[in-house]
Amino acid sequence: MFNSVSMDDVYINTLQAYKNREIKKELDKEAFLELLVTQLKNQDPTEPLDNKDLLIQLSQLSSTEQIMNMSNAVQEMVNSQLALNKLQAVSLLGKEVVVNSNVIKLESGVAETINFGLDNDSEVIVEIYDTNGNLVSSQNLGVKNAGLNSFLWNGRDNNGTLLADGDYLYGVYVIENGEKVLTTGIKSGTVEAVKFIDNELYLLVDGRIYPFSAINEVSV
Repeated sequence: MFNSVSMDDVYINTLQAYKNREIKKELDKEAFLELLVTQLKNQDPTEPLDNKDLLIQLSQLSSTEQIMNMSNAVQEMVNSQLALNKLQAVSLLGKEVVVNSNVIKLESGVAETINFGLDNDSEVIVEIYDTNGNLVSSQNLGVKNAGLNSFLWNGRDNNGTLLADGDYLYGVYVIENGEKVLTTGIKSGTVEAVKFIDNELYLLVDGRIYPFSAINEVSV
């Protein structure tokens, strides 16, 4: 003989099983089921949940599960891309690269050379800033030819005073229609190390750290 089991017992046992699971901060499909079971258990017997409403809620569960699966797939793709980027970064060790840069070092009164590329013949202005962002020197280089160009700062401010050794920032501007337009300075060097900081990739090039995205050329 079969033992009779009431629907209340089914609801209570099902609900208890879900309660025994670990509490989660996000509403996943298990939490959705728990809410549905609770609703069924506490529904008005005189106005039970009709099939139409039940189908709507089940369809919502299906959509929730599909979204979760899609989110997991995207995360796996991101993780795979990150792993690929790490492999690519490690393969650059010891290679000569060209990176975007806006930092130069002044040492013993001698500054590093500033290199920049031009798409067209343009009037060029180079501005030098200290690490606090204060403009210390502005040089109008006149019209420069398209292609790779360079400028050697004399390490002095606009008043002719030799500045202290250290790192300085610079901006290379071309004049277009009377307006200054910032262009990118570049620097070449050898990749000495690869660093992973907060899942971001950085390269140590000639003693200075650059983000992986700053690379625009690699020499074989």
